[in-house]
Amino acid sequence: MPRFPDFPTLPARPDLPLLGLTLLALEDSRFASDALRLLSQRSGARLRRAETLEAAWSHLRVYRPDAILVDLGLPDGRGESLIRQVAASGAGRPALIGIS
Repeated sequence: MPRFPDFPTLPARPDLPLLGLTLLALEDSRFASDALRLLSQRSGARLRRAETLEAAWSHLRVYRPDAILVDLGLPDGRGESLIRQVAASGAGRPALIGIS
């Protein structure tokens, strides 16, 4: 199995495919966030939540998630701006996933 240096090696737990990963959900809908939290927990991942771009940047100053789920329409701007800025940092991580 090839190893990717930017991503952690995951434990062989088919019942918990995301075990050990931390996700940041940038989502202003409480219902969508609750669904993401349930899916994350059942997959073994930890989930942090931010409702605004400002809150997401606050999280990113402190935490280094493995992936960010970004709602494209937010109360304080467009999620694409966060995606663009994180991708431009050249760090290779976190994975960025746009949702709507």
